[in-house]
Amino acid sequence: MTVSPFDDLAEAYDRFRIGYADDVYDALVEYGVSPQARVLDLACGTGLVAKEIAGRGAAVTGIDISEPMIVRARVRVPDASFEVGSAEALSFADASFDAATCAQAFHWLDQPRALAELARVVRPGGIVAVWWKGLMRGDGMRQIREDIAREVGLDPPPDLLAAGFEAFERSRFVDRRLRVIPWRVTLSVEDFLGYESSRARSRDAYGERLGEYMERLARRLHAGSDDVDLSYTHLLYLGRVPAKRT
Repeated sequence: MTVSPFDDLAEAYDRFRIGYADDVYDALVEYGVSPQARVLDLACGTGLVAKEIAGRGAAVTGIDISEPMIVRARVRVPDASFEVGSAEALSFADASFDAATCAQAFHWLDQPRALAELARVVRPGGIVAVWWKGLMRGDGMRQIREDIAREVGLDPPPDLLAAGFEAFERSRFVDRRLRVIPWRVTLSVEDFLGYESSRARSRDAYGERLGEYMERLARRLHAGSDDVDLSYTHLLYLGRVPAKRT
């Protein structure tokens, strides 16, 4: 069995990942993803997006490079289909799906190759939706995370789209749109710390200092209220596969 760098995060993902705003899924419907659509959920993780889309009636297939993630996705969404595989070399035939989604993961991929594969497996006229969420600038928790990172002598990870999403802009998708969707959510301190422990970007950015970072963050948060209020922004990129393949 091939080991993925996300295998050891599967349990924390399953317990603590909080998903995305309902407005994101409403935006997919508004753009044309029908309740009966065949949807590929790329880099599906433990099935958070798959569950929401399947719950709205779609036939969902999820794919992820991590087998432990897929094991948990199958439990979370028994009505969907899941398999282990690479986003850059999908096993599906051309035009197998009406739509494809990818949430909070495209930064890990070879973006031009993954987009080309999505353009291949989604039918002409079908929809591709890629999105991320991140804490808004000025959000209190964002500032705390950055302060703690500097206390341990490290720079916090940059915003995921600090350099934009050039591969999408260069892609051959048509009717490209960007939706900016705010979301406020409240978590208990313990759930937020669990969420933070599931972030591969923190693990990779802080390395051997991650334990110290998490200890300092826990002390800071436990000294305050029992809950944390978070203000997120989703960046939702939408596009369609050209009606005539070129």
